[in-house]
This record gives sequence, C-alpha cells and structure tokens, in this order.
Amino acid sequence: MIVVQPPSVRVEVPSTTPHEEHLLERMTMLENTLARLAERLEQALKLLLRHSESAYSNHALVKSLIEMLHDCGVVDNARLETMWRAECAKLKEAAAKREATAMKRKKGRKARRKAAASG
Repeated sequence: MIVVQPPSVRVEVPSTTPHEEHLLERMTMLENTLARLAERLEQALKLLLRHSESAYSNHALVKSLIEMLHDCGVVDNARLETMWRAECAKLKEAAAKREATAMKRKKGRKARRKAAASG
C-alpha cells in the first residue's frame, strides 16, 4: 500500500512564531505586574481603613474627655474651640508656606537644568 501525503504535511509549521512568543511573554509579565499592583492596592486600602478607624476612635476619645472636663467645669468649650480653630489656621498657613517654598525650589532647579542644557 502506498501512502500519499501532500508536500505541505511534510513540513512542520510552528504553531507560534518567535514574535508571537515574545508578545505572549510580555503579556504574561504585564499580567503578573498588574496582579502584584492589585495586591499592593488592596494592602494600602486595608491600611487606610485601619488608619481611619483609629482616627475615628481617637476623635471619640478626645470628644469624650472634653465633655467630661466641661462637665467638671475645667474646660470652656467655646474658648477651646476658638483656640483649636486658631491652631488649625496656623498649621494650614505653615503647610501653605512649605508648599510655596517647595514649588520655588522646583522651579529654580528646572531653570538651572534648562540653562545647563542650553549652555
């Protein structure tokens, strides 16, 4: 018995080309990177949740202490609130100054780099 095969069957054609294999490897690497990023985001969200819960409980504790001190006549709520708002305003102003200083430094560095690159 004679078995006849067409010439195309005799030549083995690879199922994927090297270019396709490279793309598949890159896609796998990207998928792994994305999975790690998702894990880190999940960890960051858990940390943020713990922080917010801690801040809430601290706030409740401070509020309770202030109410107790007010009931004992040790603390004047209106004066305390005025002092607190003044302190918050000072902190906000200091943060704004630091940010403005940082922006000036950044602009100065950019100008020096630009001058060095063109000079």
